[in-house]
Amino acid sequence: MSLTIVITTYNRVTVLKVLLERLNAQSDQNFQVVVAVDGSTDNTEQMLQGIETSYSLKWVNTHCESYGLAMARNMGILEADNEAIAILDDDCFPCPGYVAALKRSVRSRTITGGPRTPASTLDSRQVEKMRELDRLPDCEPLAFSRIRREWPKAAITECNICAYKRDLVDLGLFSERLKIYGFIGQEFFARAEHFGYAYQYNREAEIVHHRQKDGDNELSLKRKRIQIMMATALRPALMNPTQYAIQSEWAKRMSERYPATCKLPGLPASAWLGFPYRFIRNRAGDLRRRLRDARHQNA
Repeated sequence: MSLTIVITTYNRVTVLKVLLERLNAQSDQNFQVVVAVDGSTDNTEQMLQGIETSYSLKWVNTHCESYGLAMARNMGILEADNEAIAILDDDCFPCPGYVAALKRSVRSRTITGGPRTPASTLDSRQVEKMRELDRLPDCEPLAFSRIRREWPKAAITECNICAYKRDLVDLGLFSERLKIYGFIGQEFFARAEHFGYAYQYNREAEIVHHRQKDGDNELSLKRKRIQIMMATALRPALMNPTQYAIQSEWAKRMSERYPATCKLPGLPASAWLGFPYRFIRNRAGDLRRRLRDARHQNA
């Protein structure tokens, strides 16, 4: 089994360097890393040119001036040389047995996820999310509908997942149609469910995830919240069988290296027609959640 880890990064050269150095301690050293640089301006590529690793390393750069996380991931996936792909961000540090665990569990038409242990126990929301996720059976492919029914609070995210490269292309890679924070994961998993993919949880494929800070990655927490609400209001227009088919066909053409004939259409008109109502509703829901969290902390 051959594995490539695709790591997306934006202006975190110091953190990325530590992550790449720690990957030298993996118990299974037979893997590749593709760093997907999302237009960083902090000399990330110069660092990559000079770093020494025990594993194969290469990188791609979107040279994107806007939020290009999906584009960076897709470029990294398509550049990968191996049959299985793991997706990480630059603030996620795998435990030493991470690569070996993923190689043992990767399955066809299945997305494998693992624990995202918060680096700080003060991150109470993340601790609670992982507690619920850890109730899933170990390495058992599950239908997404069953997960929603039996473990409704399980926080499944697209960071720290693994799948065959051919399957990621088949289901459409990551959507580049909405370039704001908070859109990618929900649409990706809804599309995976539509195409009949399963999800399995591998307890041994663990990463340590560092808590978000205000201004981290040049996005304030307030700005992230607003973009999440915008994405929540806009993404329903892209989450239907017609749009999923468009996304899948686009990804297949991209994998065949035909980018000149492969342009995704813009957002459907329906995305904007219901936007004001959905955005206001999401804003009200966010305010209620923050007030509830504040009361919980003061209790």
